[in-house]
Amino acid sequence: MGHKVTILLVEDDKSMLDGMSDLLEVVDTDYDTTILTAGNGLEALAQMKHATPDLIVSDIMMPKMDGFQFLETVQQNPHWEHIPFIFLTARGEKHEIQKGRVSGAALYITKPFQSIELLELIKTQLDRKIQLQQTHERSINNLKKDILQILNHEFRTPLTYVTAYYEMLANSVNTYSDTAYFSEYLKGIQTGCTRLTKLINCFIMVIELRTGEWAQTFREKAYPITNFDELVQNAIDKVILRANQQDIEIEYIPETPFPIIYGDPESLSIILDQLLDNAIKFSAPRFTPNHDAKICISTKTKNEEFSLTIEDNGMGLPASVQGQIFDLFVQHNRDLLEQQGAGMGLTITKGLVELHEGYIEVESTENQGSIFTVHLPVYSSQQTTLSSDGASTQEASILLVEDDQFLLEGLQELLEIFQGRYKFNIHTAQNGRYGLQALQKHPAHLIISDIMMPQMDGFTFLEEVRKNPSWVQIPFIFLTAKGERQDIHHGLRSGVEEYITKPYNSNELLALVIKQLDRYFSRKRSMTQDFDTLKRSILELITPEFQDPLTSVADYSGQLETNIADAQTEKELKESLQGIQQNSIRLSSLIEDFIALAELKTGEAQMTHDLRTQEITSIGLLPYEVGQNFNTSLAQSAIRIHCPLKDNLPPVMGDRERLMTCIGNILDFGISQIIINDKPCDIYLDTHQVENTIQIRHQFPVPLNAQSLANLKQHLLEHKDDDIDIADRLPGLSIVRGYVILHEGQLLVDNQADHFVITIVLPVYATDQSIL
Repeated sequence: MGHKVTILLVEDDKSMLDGMSDLLEVVDTDYDTTILTAGNGLEALAQMKHATPDLIVSDIMMPKMDGFQFLETVQQNPHWEHIPFIFLTARGEKHEIQKGRVSGAALYITKPFQSIELLELIKTQLDRKIQLQQTHERSINNLKKDILQILNHEFRTPLTYVTAYYEMLANSVNTYSDTAYFSEYLKGIQTGCTRLTKLINCFIMVIELRTGEWAQTFREKAYPITNFDELVQNAIDKVILRANQQDIEIEYIPETPFPIIYGDPESLSIILDQLLDNAIKFSAPRFTPNHDAKICISTKTKNEEFSLTIEDNGMGLPASVQGQIFDLFVQHNRDLLEQQGAGMGLTITKGLVELHEGYIEVESTENQGSIFTVHLPVYSSQQTTLSSDGASTQEASILLVEDDQFLLEGLQELLEIFQGRYKFNIHTAQNGRYGLQALQKHPAHLIISDIMMPQMDGFTFLEEVRKNPSWVQIPFIFLTAKGERQDIHHGLRSGVEEYITKPYNSNELLALVIKQLDRYFSRKRSMTQDFDTLKRSILELITPEFQDPLTSVADYSGQLETNIADAQTEKELKESLQGIQQNSIRLSSLIEDFIALAELKTGEAQMTHDLRTQEITSIGLLPYEVGQNFNTSLAQSAIRIHCPLKDNLPPVMGDRERLMTCIGNILDFGISQIIINDKPCDIYLDTHQVENTIQIRHQFPVPLNAQSLANLKQHLLEHKDDDIDIADRLPGLSIVRGYVILHEGQLLVDNQADHFVITIVLPVYATDQSIL
């Protein structure tokens, strides 16, 4: 038995309703099917409040609320708008069929119907829904995977520069060593800061490209650019010194005059910077020992397309990796090229090029060099971002596949002169094989294809398109002369969104095109919304928090270098050193919190928790060890943590490291609420058993004010991270909550007149569960 699905049948004829219900329950459709029934639209809506169906089959002529009113209501609900909707009706006049098809229904089937055909079409709709749903889930999981890969592999590396060089610098200052090496240590710290800053900025850009935020920025900032040559010259100026230092020649051969390009100068500059950075990186002397390194930049315009080529004679790429080089976190020969970055540059470049409705190609030969070519459409004076009525339009790319040149040109002209809420960018191909090649170069939002074509027919073309994960969401319309009933059924059974027969009605064709584009962009928006929670939690942590310590470490190291050069006092040297230490510690803490929160958000923490969990027989030792470590670090303050070592407590199942992190984060929060002065300040950590639980109690000698208490409860008890203002975010407490939930525990908060208490409650573990 396959996926569990729910089908809602809406029909006012009781015998028809029972017959369809019996048919779906008896016949095997490869799905574990639950059937819901309703006599009209109102009854159906009442059913949907309790159970969301995966497919709806509805009559049109019904009392109280007919099928069209029911469909309109369903489409207005964002939770229901993507449910496949089939009209099954006796209304079979041509104008009625046309109205039903353009209304938003996936299929319009007339009575009387053949049971087998109906079942096949229902299965086809369910197959397509499951396919799109799995693609949606796969895209989200891939994004989560990309995020965690970057975090775990790349964020800690530049941080090591900062911490390791700081330790060497501190040791030299404390032992009054020769200052000759100070500059090298400081350079190492600065290198770490620079690399981490660049990494953070690239990471943010990748997230914004994936979630559509950068696309929105692009739409707001793009305009016709007349000075593309100046953008290239500026990009060369940025890297010329670096190239000269490595004896790399840069040659620029522009074809003049330059065409006008519609785009965003910032995005285009990033594209140029990334490609030139790559070319210089892989043309370094160690990769070109037998010849002089050279980078050639050239431009040309042909057939309303502008091309920028950056060619180098560096190390080149093997054929095996060229198809993956634009994928996130892909790096060739990483062991040899450890300093090449996080594998995000070409991902960003490709994403920005595609925002400009362009594409990027690579040709490369190992040990001979690489050629990267960016293709961008030339701007035409007819292009506009507004329709004739002043309303905003959306760009939509359509691929037309037709072997009859006359019909192809006619259809292209019909779509290009269309004026409405979409501005169509048309690409064409003469058969399915050329259609696949066109899709590689020009990503499409909709495909319209003939069926009978040489070399590769429409059915094979559709099959190949649906095999590619990058294309599976593209709606597909058959436009064909095959108009017999069995042909239409065969076409719809193949999984196309629409089947239109020639000769076609232009208005109907345009209406169905708009309907499918509306659906496509609606699904895209839905996917973007599903990214939002993860994206916000990561971006809001990284953007406001990381820049301060990064800037401080860089500033203090620069100040220290100046002080050394100017032979300033030992006191000033130590102050700068302390500034580097404090901010590098803060930076380390932020990165570890960032990684922990991302793992919790993506579900990775749950997976590793299942692997790391074990029986903890000495639970009282955990708070004791954490308390002792804090006492050591607080030795110069008036704060003292009292934590007696408790023996003879029953075991718990858990992850020692994460539980100790929870205890430490709670202590950090509590200490942050205490006004530190010379007056003794006592914090009490106590572990004890209460019935079938172990409770770790943290008591702090101050009460919480109303705002701090509300903020604490939001983080620990109410699970409302998204409602918390960025300035009030406490990532350490969010981690505590996440880790305690993993342990199937809970948190308690108690605020009194002279103190407050935070308690971790964990279930007792026993091999014989019956004693619990």
